[in-house]
Amino acid sequence: MGPNCVNVCDREGNLLMYSNGCAIADRTHNIMENGDSINYGESWEDFCTDLFSFGYPVSQNSLILPDPGNEEEGRNGYYLFHKRTEYLHNPLRTWCPGLAFSYVDMNANGGKGKVTEKNKLIFGTSDPGLAQGYLTACKHANGRDWWIFQIKQDTNIFFKILLTADTVKVVDSLNMTGKFDHNNNRGQAVFTPDGSKWIAFNSHEKVIIYDFDRESGELSNLIRINPQDSGKFVGVAVSPNSRFAYLSAKYDLYQIDLWADDIQSSLVHIDHIDYFQATPGFVSDFSLAQLGPDCKIYIVPGGTNSDLHVINKPNEKGKACDFKQHSFHLPNLNFNGSLPNFPHFRIDESEVCDSTLTSIFGEYVWYRRDMTVWPNPSSGIFNIELPDVGAGKVVVYDMKGQVVYDIEVSDFDDRFQRINISYLSSGRYNVEFYPDRNTRSKSGNIDHRVFYGTQVVKGK
Repeated sequence: MGPNCVNVCDREGNLLMYSNGCAIADRTHNIMENGDSINYGESWEDFCTDLFSFGYPVSQNSLILPDPGNEEEGRNGYYLFHKRTEYLHNPLRTWCPGLAFSYVDMNANGGKGKVTEKNKLIFGTSDPGLAQGYLTACKHANGRDWWIFQIKQDTNIFFKILLTADTVKVVDSLNMTGKFDHNNNRGQAVFTPDGSKWIAFNSHEKVIIYDFDRESGELSNLIRINPQDSGKFVGVAVSPNSRFAYLSAKYDLYQIDLWADDIQSSLVHIDHIDYFQATPGFVSDFSLAQLGPDCKIYIVPGGTNSDLHVINKPNEKGKACDFKQHSFHLPNLNFNGSLPNFPHFRIDESEVCDSTLTSIFGEYVWYRRDMTVWPNPSSGIFNIELPDVGAGKVVVYDMKGQVVYDIEVSDFDDRFQRINISYLSSGRYNVEFYPDRNTRSKSGNIDHRVFYGTQVVKGK
């Protein structure tokens, strides 16, 4: 799946549908009836040869929302909101001519769904069109309808759309401070989990924060924050308690306190990338971010990668947030910095997420925990304290992700081990221990595994 991916599950976590911006797939991973040719046009011809191709370009150009009319008896539908990307050839750049929706009736085909309306234009606009990305939504104060926001490119106009049980309509166009030009499609926008603020982060405007009124849909009280450094492919996510925003700025991760009197002064540097390449040729930098259903924040690298970075305790201030780089190993490669675009569905519930969740995957994934190594740095001889979890394997990787040392550990071996990499060149290395014993969820099914790791510095 490419960067423009979305999906939705039921309240029990069962997959209902997903899309890469080219087509809509059902829960059986087949193209849904009438679900082909979403966003059909010139870009579709370039990127959408089939459902499992690269996918439609640009992140946050799609969003799935439940039909507010689902409260009515017998109604079970979802809206896929999406933007078509087209080319301007002189000079060559991309633009979005409007916002559209496709509607899925989940009562059809035995619950696998059917697209009953497709590529229905909500509103269009001439050049320069809509900004790439930044498609966001927040539930209305009535707990049923949805506010949807979209920015016009090269202007400071924000379109405010309201989704109700009866219609999708543009309510207003707001003339705000903050101009998103055609080079700013490499950022991210989010609402806080409590719906009180809208936040965007990109390399040009840096961080833009507005207060948000869920009743009227009004944005107000602009605050600008400037991180010390940021690259082009950046992202933002907010802690479950809506207090801390995390700015993944390609090479660095920052935290700001949204409750502080002076938010700029609350800026804290959390970490710098360690340049590890879980996938050869792709450094694990910091790009799009997303609060997960388990109350952790996941950050995807900007390029193709098999790992995610994780903020384990995002409600905590500063480094107590427990940030771990490339600590979540995926079963498959994540192509080109892909991360689904979700609103906060549980905004009116007492808990917006569930920290007791251990995994939401059908296949196991790897979760990283800390491991004690000393002295660090050293000339190449390190002592390791292994967790008391039985047999396993110690592996040392260089920053290109290549294995440079490994050793098997049995159940009866001393939990204190020593590794000698003094023969290797100076630099940083990842030391990891993978237990043979699987970790089981509360249901008893094997659904995730834990590994232990840290980074060491080998000097001369």
